[in-house]
Amino acid sequence: MAHVNITASDTGGNTGSCGQLTDYLEKENQKLGKNELWFDQKHDDIKPDQVKSGIDQNVAKLKKTEAKFYLINISPSGKELDHIGNDPQKLKAFAREVMKEYAENFNKGLSEKDIKYYGKIEYHRHYTHEDPEVKQGLYKRGDLKEGNQMHAQLIVSRKTADNGRLISPMTNHRGSNEGHSQKFGQFNRLDFTERCEKAFDRTFSYERELKETFQYRKVMLNGTAMQRADMIVAERNHQAKQSKEQSQAVEQNIREKKELMQEQHKRSSFRFNR
Repeated sequence: MAHVNITASDTGGNTGSCGQLTDYLEKENQKLGKNELWFDQKHDDIKPDQVKSGIDQNVAKLKKTEAKFYLINISPSGKELDHIGNDPQKLKAFAREVMKEYAENFNKGLSEKDIKYYGKIEYHRHYTHEDPEVKQGLYKRGDLKEGNQMHAQLIVSRKTADNGRLISPMTNHRGSNEGHSQKFGQFNRLDFTERCEKAFDRTFSYERELKETFQYRKVMLNGTAMQRADMIVAERNHQAKQSKEQSQAVEQNIREKKELMQEQHKRSSFRFNR
């Protein structure tokens, strides 16, 4: 499943300007001599300076110690990237769907038009000191990771696009405190993860295997013994059904070939007998 997570920043804090984070996300352009521009819900040609000013000026009434922005990382799996043909435009389309889910998940009547964000497509990842391969001496810190590593990084303002309302995706609030709900929303990060998964499947007609689903992972990590057993049985039944369908498809293919060969033989015999 696509990995979608929300953090403060890749460069440390998020209580000041987003300039340091923006420059950090420009690193791939500098290293590879590329000119990958930023995007939002409607545009694909946004420059770094516009990103900095757009986020940094959307901070009305926020205190110096309060978060000004968040970073959303959208990393599809290798299988999902293969499904969309490793197309950066399709990844942007998915990112825009993610932001629709992001807005709706606050349960405050927001839409994607109310969210100020800027996204950047990146094509590579590098090993860090935290990777097991580096600790084992197989790779050095800074080495490029193999395979398709395309992902999207989104800087999202803490305030709505009109610089009016304060929204926080980092709260675990579920709505028990009405005052808190009105101020910050009711962002449920688990629901957000599942909504993003469904958005990918819906957008690209992706038939997700049971083991790829968020529900499967959640049950196998945190479910009861009975729930895990039920999920394993469901997965085995799913695999058996797939195997049967594949077998039937092969048998159908063989029958069709046999019928075609018989038909060709009849035609050859008819011409010969004439």
